[in-house]
Amino acid sequence: MRKFILALMLNSLAAASVLADGAAIGGDKKGVGQEMEIQIKGQFKGRLLVKNIVAPVTMNLEKLQDFPEDPAQKILLDTLPTSQSAEFNARREIKGHAPFWPWIPPVAEPPFLRIVPPKKVQIISWMFEVLNPEGRTIFRQRSTHGLPDELLWEGKDSEFKFAVVDRLYAAQLTLMTPDEKVVVIPGDTIILPAMAYSSEKAETIEVSLGRLFNKGTAEISPEGSLMISKICESMRERGLRNAHIRIAQQEEALAAQREGTLVEAMRKALRLPASLLEHDHVKDISRGQIAVLWLKAGM
Repeated sequence: MRKFILALMLNSLAAASVLADGAAIGGDKKGVGQEMEIQIKGQFKGRLLVKNIVAPVTMNLEKLQDFPEDPAQKILLDTLPTSQSAEFNARREIKGHAPFWPWIPPVAEPPFLRIVPPKKVQIISWMFEVLNPEGRTIFRQRSTHGLPDELLWEGKDSEFKFAVVDRLYAAQLTLMTPDEKVVVIPGDTIILPAMAYSSEKAETIEVSLGRLFNKGTAEISPEGSLMISKICESMRERGLRNAHIRIAQQEEALAAQREGTLVEAMRKALRLPASLLEHDHVKDISRGQIAVLWLKAGM
């Protein structure tokens, strides 16, 4: 490369001298050579370092396994699919002449979660747990005796408090074999948009306000209409005519509007006089923003 540039420079000087001589011969008094531009074109060889492209969003799989509140909670709280055939088969025996809609999922009743242990497995101990969305154990049952045919969760935690609507709960069974190996069997998960606790002559139903009403309004949502239809169907089947309805929500004005809307919807669906439907609203949301219905037989 250097030899090439040096040769060009010598050629340029030679050409300049020739032009100068020519100019002098031609009678140029100044004796200055003509200007000349020389463009040198070459190639540059180098190295271009290309790094791996970093994704703008990353996901922590370990965090997702622990049921995080964000960002997966919004996805996990979506309506879960229900089996229409299973619902129809479960309600084959219809009591009385009450209307029945087999495509409407029923209000969940205990037991909410269950695990059927494997058969013919030798173990020295077992532990049945229910986990909340943060991955903490809220219910635990353990023993060193043989496994029962079925393990059930009735909806209470270790402090005998009831489950909360619109939260994800997961069952898990842990077995320890004679060779001290630990086997973890994951069970089903459940989200309860509404749940009922029943006795012979009364029933308590809790419904998530986020499912019952459209967001920020007192308008009943399509899902809420189905829930009300299912609640009224259950009341007719069991002969429950008296109800006390309570809206638990911090926004008092919106709570009062929702209270009136729900009472009117229940009254029309059940065709009951207003005197049989007591109602109020409170700011206590210790169990979440819910509608509580205490149902009992008529006097």
